[in-house]
Amino acid sequence: MIKWFTVLYFCCVALFWCNAQSDYTKCDGNIDINPNVTYDLSFKGKKGKDKSGINYYCNLPLSSNNFIYLHYFPLNDGQISLNYFHNEDSLVMFLFEVPPTYDCSSIAHKKAKLVACEFRGSVDTAAQVYQVYGKRNYYLVLHREPLKKSSVSFRLNYAAVNSAGKRIKDSLMLNMLGNSDLPIYEMHIRNAITREPVVAKIVMLSSSNLDGTYRASEVLLNNQKKLNAYIQLAAEGYYPKDIAQHVIAASGQADTFFLTPITHGSITKLDDIFFLGGLAIISDESLPSLKKLRDFLVLNESVSIEIQGHVNDDGTNSISSKRLSKKRAKKIMEYLVDSGVSASRLSAVGMGNTKPVYANPETDEQKEANRRVEIKIK
Repeated sequence: MIKWFTVLYFCCVALFWCNAQSDYTKCDGNIDINPNVTYDLSFKGKKGKDKSGINYYCNLPLSSNNFIYLHYFPLNDGQISLNYFHNEDSLVMFLFEVPPTYDCSSIAHKKAKLVACEFRGSVDTAAQVYQVYGKRNYYLVLHREPLKKSSVSFRLNYAAVNSAGKRIKDSLMLNMLGNSDLPIYEMHIRNAITREPVVAKIVMLSSSNLDGTYRASEVLLNNQKKLNAYIQLAAEGYYPKDIAQHVIAASGQADTFFLTPITHGSITKLDDIFFLGGLAIISDESLPSLKKLRDFLVLNESVSIEIQGHVNDDGTNSISSKRLSKKRAKKIMEYLVDSGVSASRLSAVGMGNTKPVYANPETDEQKEANRRVEIKIK
């Protein structure tokens, strides 16, 4: 009885969550976007009566709810602008600022601050620049008359600036040296394309005093032992990186790790995906990561992916482990389809235990690293 109740509970949670997030023409279905990435998205041609509440802020004759709702959360003060490419028709862009404790519903409740109400013609390439502030919610709402279904290609440009309005690099030094005369381990995180610093979440596991979770683009630590470390790197707008059995010398060392911006044609691990033990049931802890994947696919309609399931199975790779890994990959595929992603863009593969991160896992962390989902961008 308890088992069936657990299964029913997680299914209901997933179904409710998917339905609440699947329609980006509505405020509560807004899509999280990353800066300086080009996206392609379709208007859905909604012809219903406008109930957004936007007319309260900007007196325009909006005759429909043919919207696209986007969300951006900058970590630092900066400047943004929105570029449009291959624009088929004129549209209107509304930019709203909302305190971090409020969400998109603030717009309809008349509690949001209107930053801009910008009309853009089909041949208008000029981009207005707007000031944004770190750790506040910004909602960009695009509107077009629903004469027909049409698409828009756009990029949110962002540059961090200081109080004087000058651009600053996204860098953060974490100096944890206890003694500068002892051997030093240096870690530097860089953009794989521009080679500029990237502030990332860094998780290090090496059974030493280096173990911990850090946030920085540059890290300085004392180390006097040869280590085999497991390192995880994650940053907004980049594919995460896992480095297994990374050797760190006792005499001092400097490593530079490169994070790749989200692009087509690569394989990446989908972090923070959890299943109930031995079952193909997704835990609700996984929903934020699944939403990120869904947003990426909705914003990039030309992208197809292969979902690769991996399990941690003792001994040889069995038929049962392949079945379980494929069932789990299919569950993620089902979630994406329920969230509005076309099934023709998705495929699921069960890898079983053929490609473990750790061939002979000894800790729970190593077993969890083997038990993963990877996404191949086609």
